[in-house]
Amino acid sequence: MNILLIYPPFPLGKAMGSVMCSPPLNLLCLAGVSDEHNFEILDLNVNSSYGIKKIEDKIERYDLIGITCMSFTFRIVLNICKIAKKKGKSTILGGFHPTLDPHIIDKFKCIDMIIRGEGELTFKELLEGKPKKDILGLSYRENGKVYHNPKRPFIKNLDDLPFPKNNLIDSKPYNYLWIPAWVCESSRGCPFNCEFCCVHEFYERTYRTKSPERVIEELIRVPSSTKLIFFVDDNFTLNKKRVMRICKLIQKTHLNRHLLFVCQSRVDDIADNPDMVEEMHKSGFICFFLGFESFKQTALDHMEKEYTLDKVKTCVDVCHENGIMVFGSFIIGNIGETKEDTRKTFQLMKNLNLDFMMTMPLTPFPGTKLHEEAINHGWVEKDLKWEDIKCGESKPLMKTPDLTRDDILELLSESYRSFYADKTFIIKKYITSYWSSKFNWIRRPNLFLKFIKNGVTKFIWNLDEIVDENYQKI
Repeated sequence: MNILLIYPPFPLGKAMGSVMCSPPLNLLCLAGVSDEHNFEILDLNVNSSYGIKKIEDKIERYDLIGITCMSFTFRIVLNICKIAKKKGKSTILGGFHPTLDPHIIDKFKCIDMIIRGEGELTFKELLEGKPKKDILGLSYRENGKVYHNPKRPFIKNLDDLPFPKNNLIDSKPYNYLWIPAWVCESSRGCPFNCEFCCVHEFYERTYRTKSPERVIEELIRVPSSTKLIFFVDDNFTLNKKRVMRICKLIQKTHLNRHLLFVCQSRVDDIADNPDMVEEMHKSGFICFFLGFESFKQTALDHMEKEYTLDKVKTCVDVCHENGIMVFGSFIIGNIGETKEDTRKTFQLMKNLNLDFMMTMPLTPFPGTKLHEEAINHGWVEKDLKWEDIKCGESKPLMKTPDLTRDDILELLSESYRSFYADKTFIIKKYITSYWSSKFNWIRRPNLFLKFIKNGVTKFIWNLDEIVDENYQKI
């Protein structure tokens, strides 16, 4: 069977799109479940030349069209499914949106199948020809009727998973901080309960890990051109003992001689474990992606973020003392925040000397507690239709008790102007600050020139254009 797996364009916006571009690891993992079929992966994030005609021609050569789907890409995904059905091809969706709202298959006849939850075992059984009615985690259409099979239990041992087929795509387009990059998954899920987040709903608050030894095996298999690894785990540092073991193995295998590392973490994990951060620095970690979300405690408490603001400065200081950059993520439109509160957050971003930041509008994703709360309070339309939302062109989807949708849109644009438009601040940070002994990683051969050259040409020189862009493109 010839199978085309498609990663639809995800709206990061011009600013973040110039800073990061990650390969579709989930599709590489799906392709790894079988050697008996021919797979091709089409990443529309790195190939923008695909209009309707070109997609039609592409689909013509395949038997099965699989598409990963987020809520903001659902409209595009549906359009691709409609093209596939016109060509008589079978379609199958996976990812967060179909899992949390599986009844989209009841509504849209262009969707033949949905994989709910983790996809590897479900997809493998489907390709092996197991009767659809016996495949757990599968929703499917047959003889005009839709069936939703019982859910599939989560994979107990992640070490049993096949390795991703990294050779299916060209590694050249992918980067993080303008350095050639790849991605690695060392764990799945999150035990926390942030009300806006769909991750813990997807994984039902479970948390499972690959062994440190398996993680090292995956790192060894990344493309040879890779200089930096982004760990896609929602919280890489949740288990300190495990992190320390991975770091020791990275040092033992000398992977840190040619690889740098970035991970997602929590403010309190970093603030409470400076010895862990020091060991991570020794192992080649250069940046932490941290979901601060807000600098107002009542807003953090409402979203059940489970950290306190007294940890923030300690967290940032610990990172910088160990030569690790801080990439802060924030939500605009948190419940209980006014315009004044939000603008105070903008100033604190600079006062804390964060290295990068990105902002996103508060969004009621399907299946989340926020979605239910927003509907109950009239903050979002009850008949919100994700299929009508144009990727990157819509206003924020919900208002709050203190902010209108237009207010949130205005603050999104203002956030980037406030942080990045001060070119003196940015240039000093990206050239002067990082030349200190703490940021010794940047003086590796070729890295400093790549970091500075690309940072200037792709980011700093375009700041005026970037900050003028409407950052509803999230």
